[in-house]
Amino acid sequence: MKKVKTYIINQETVLLTGEYDQYGKLCTRVIEGDQSILVDHPPLKVISKSINYFGFSLKGAIEGAKTILGKVKMCPIMICPVQDICMFPHTSPVNHDCIWFNHSNVLHTQPMGRYTLVELSNGRSIKIQARHTAFNNKKQKAGDLRRIIHERSHTKIVLYLEPKQEYERCKETGRIHFEQRT
Repeated sequence: MKKVKTYIINQETVLLTGEYDQYGKLCTRVIEGDQSILVDHPPLKVISKSINYFGFSLKGAIEGAKTILGKVKMCPIMICPVQDICMFPHTSPVNHDCIWFNHSNVLHTQPMGRYTLVELSNGRSIKIQARHTAFNNKKQKAGDLRRIIHERSHTKIVLYLEPKQEYERCKETGRIHFEQRT
């Protein structure tokens, strides 16, 4: 299978995970719709480049998510707020086999003992090593992040301006008088 040099996460991206190529280099396996793509960079680099493409930074996305959600381990990340693309990891992102799921492409989950069966928008499923409640908590946090960002970006903001104040010095006394003008 041919490797691509760059990849930008989009609404059709279902998931991505680390995969070593034949030379032992950590690359990224992307599932986009029904396609499987191997990208010549590790997952966090693909995520970072995708966020940069939309004019943001990975550091800012992490800080923003933590500001909105509070102290969350393995927090979800908005790749692009305008296109509503939010990815969340199933395990620690430093693990080479961490799977990053696009929240909007996770349809349903089922418990299977210590595993979870995740049904995806492309009609396929993946069995992952994560307890059902733990996985669903991560999925819920990603949903919360998407909802809060959507609400904040689609809510009217009303600004109240204080009347302009001018200062005037009295020639006789030298004192400053404050007067409001409307």
